Amino acid sequence: MRKLLPLALALLAWPVQAQFWSELANPKVEVVLVHPPGLGLKVDRLAFAPARDLNSRELADILTAELVQGRKVEVVDRANLEAVLREQELGASGHVDPATVATLGKLLGPSVLVIVNVNRSELSRNQSSKEEWITDSKTKKDVLRIRRTSITSLDFSATVQAVDLSTGRVFGAQRLEDTPSLNKVSYDGFPAYPKDSDVRRMAFETAKVKVLRMLLSWNETRKLTFFDDEVFGMDKAHDLLLDRDVPGALALAKKGLEQSLQDKGQKPKFYPRTQYNVGIIHFILGRYEEALPFLRVALDMQSDASIFQDALRECQEAIALQAALRQTETVSRPAPRTQPKPEVPTTSAPGKPSPEERLQKIQDLYKRGLLEKKDFEAKKAEILKEL
Repeated sequence: MRKLLPLALALLAWPVQAQFWSELANPKVEVVLVHPPGLGLKVDRLAFAPARDLNSRELADILTAELVQGRKVEVVDRANLEAVLREQELGASGHVDPATVATLGKLLGPSVLVIVNVNRSELSRNQSSKEEWITDSKTKKDVLRIRRTSITSLDFSATVQAVDLSTGRVFGAQRLEDTPSLNKVSYDGFPAYPKDSDVRRMAFETAKVKVLRMLLSWNETRKLTFFDDEVFGMDKAHDLLLDRDVPGALALAKKGLEQSLQDKGQKPKFYPRTQYNVGIIHFILGRYEEALPFLRVALDMQSDASIFQDALRECQEAIALQAALRQTETVSRPAPRTQPKPEVPTTSAPGKPSPEERLQKIQDLYKRGLLEKKDFEAKKAEILKEL
C-alpha cells in the first residue's frame, strides 16, 4: 500500500503539471480590456479650477498638458477661465462655492469643473548602513564590507473633485495618497541623496494616471495563451497572428475547428483547443460576445483546464466593462438652459425686480439645486400672491 501512495499522488498531480507545461510551451497573445472612466460619465469638456498653491497648480498643468496632447476632451484655457472669474468678481483662490459654480455653468455651458488640491508634499531624507560578508575572489578570504544607502522619500496627498457645472453636483471625488522613494547605494561612504525632483516626478506621474482614469476611458493589456499545435492548422493561425493578420488567423482557426469536428482520430486535448483559439481571436478583435460561446465550449470539454478558466473569466470581465462603457456614452448632462422668453413689463417700484423676474430667478436657483424644494414653494407662493 505504501508503494502505491506515491504513484497515486503523482497521478493526481499530473493534470496540474500538464497545464503548467502547456502554459509554458504555448505562446502568449495580447488582449485589450477597455475600462470606462471612473466617473461613469463621458466627459467632453472640462475646466480646471484655479489652484490654491504651486503644487496644486503643477499637477493641474500636468493633467492639462496630457489632455490637450491626447485631444480626447476639450480643455477650457486657464487664462480665459481666470479672466472670467476676475470679470465676475468670483475670485481665484481655489475655493469654489455654489454661487461660483452656478455662474460658471451659465458662462461656460455644459462642462466639468475639476478641482485639484495637493494637501501634502513633504520630502524627507535618511541613511542606513548594513554589514555584509563577501568572499574575496583573489585571496578567497571572507571580507567585511559596509553597504551604505541614502534615501529620499516623499509623503504625498492630494484630492480631486469633479463638479457638473450644469447642476452644481459633485459627481466624482478621489483621494490620492503616495509615498514614493528613491535610494542610492555605495560601499565607499554614504552616496549623495537622490534628487528631490525625481521623487516628486514619481508622485505626480502616479497621480496623473489616477486622475486621467477618473476622467477618461483607458486600456489594459492582458496576456492569454494561444495554442500553436501543428494539428488542425493551429500553428499556421498563430503565424498569421505574429504577422498581425488577425482576420486571416481567424479564418484559419475556423477552418481548423471545422476539421476537428470531422476528424476524430487525434488526441483528445486538441479538440477543445480549436474552440478556444477561435474564441481568443474574437477576443483580440474586441468581439467579446462572439468569443464567449467558443470559450465556454472549450471549458465544457475540459473543465479542469486553468487556461480555459482564465480566458473565460477575462472575457466575462471584458463584456462587463464594455457594458459599463456604453452606459457612460449614453449618460448625458442636462442641456444648457435656453434664454428666457421676453417678459411683459409690469409695474414695480424703481430698481426693484418685477414679480415675474423674481419668479424666474427662484426657478433657476431651484433647477440648479441651489434652493431647497420647501423654500422654493414658499417663495413661489409669496410671489404668486402679488400677481
